[in-house]
Amino acid sequence: MTKEQEGALSGYCVLDLTDSNGAYCTKLLADLGADVIKIERPEGDPGRGIPPFAGDTPHPEKSLHFLHRNANKRGVTLKLDTVEGSNILKRLVKTADVMVDNSPPDYMAGLGLDYSVLSEINPGLIMASITEFGHTGPYKEYKGSNLVDFAMSGIMITSGYPGKEPCLLPGSPAYDSASVHASVSIVAALYMRGTTGQGQYIDTSVHVTSRTGLYPWIIPNYSYALNPGGPPPTSENRMGAQIYPVYPCKDGFIRIIALTPRQWDALMRVLDNPDVLQTEEWRSFMYRIGNADDLYALMLEFTTKYTMRELFEAGRREGVPIAPILSIADFYNSPQTKAREYFVEVDHPVAGKADYPGPPYKWTETPATVRRPAPCLGEHNEEVYCQELGLSTDDLASLTGGGIV
Repeated sequence: MTKEQEGALSGYCVLDLTDSNGAYCTKLLADLGADVIKIERPEGDPGRGIPPFAGDTPHPEKSLHFLHRNANKRGVTLKLDTVEGSNILKRLVKTADVMVDNSPPDYMAGLGLDYSVLSEINPGLIMASITEFGHTGPYKEYKGSNLVDFAMSGIMITSGYPGKEPCLLPGSPAYDSASVHASVSIVAALYMRGTTGQGQYIDTSVHVTSRTGLYPWIIPNYSYALNPGGPPPTSENRMGAQIYPVYPCKDGFIRIIALTPRQWDALMRVLDNPDVLQTEEWRSFMYRIGNADDLYALMLEFTTKYTMRELFEAGRREGVPIAPILSIADFYNSPQTKAREYFVEVDHPVAGKADYPGPPYKWTETPATVRRPAPCLGEHNEEVYCQELGLSTDDLASLTGGGIV
């Protein structure tokens, strides 16, 4: 872990009521220096049970999914659906800058903790809610999941091979996309508050943001199609290897992005200008799409002559994007990740030492950093409730005994 450094959001306090489906939003804020206080129910966030686990031993403090998404945060426990718990949250809100939740629509309102109430306590509060389909609209009450949101966004139809079933991306891309959108909106709202002094409410729909976050370039196509005289709407189907094909090589696989004639000519130089691909029609992107199966069969003869690294380096030299398809071990040991110092050692009191993914960007003046491990369950109860909120140790013991914290 790095030493304490001033981050872009240092000095801001964020109350994090999310579970694993929204934790990446507040993780991004924490990496930027915000003091993120993760508020879990007394029995713990269900995300603590998501495998895999450190040492392959199921344990609430060893979920790799939880450990990554909650690094840099402090942690307290609190039962919100009690009068005492609700009152404690309201006291925390008084000095907070941001609150993030991903509970179902109207859940917070049912507890008397919706934005209309909390903004009376703290007019500068920025509250972001992440829900499956937003707080308004015909799907408001529908249940969702990463699979449902990914499919209903319209993206899944493009994923996979024609004539075969669509493919779901690994991980939780729909929820992560929503988290990124919410975090960017929060930063913008903080900036605006510096001018107006007022907080605001941010309503983030996983359904909507998974579309714009994972497949954004189709949005302008639809917009252009709505203009009089514009092109017809772009049809969508599973394109397989038509546009961004993956080819085997000597020691694995590579992906090639050769869209323009310039990129195609560069690819030909990489492959030593094979005669069979020198005819003029192959320089046409649309021709290559229409003859993707034939092109794939022809390309195999040439890509299999080289290693991933040889093709990657040649592509960089000639000016065509060629990316190796790396295993996790290959990515970890990549010269690029080593040079960027992407992985950061973190020492967790229960899970032990491990290398964690660091922030995905490098800033010079206010760097994003990994400063502390994910909190153990209730680790900072005394620090937050007694030292900062002013409760006595007897008060805290009483609340703990009553199942409130």
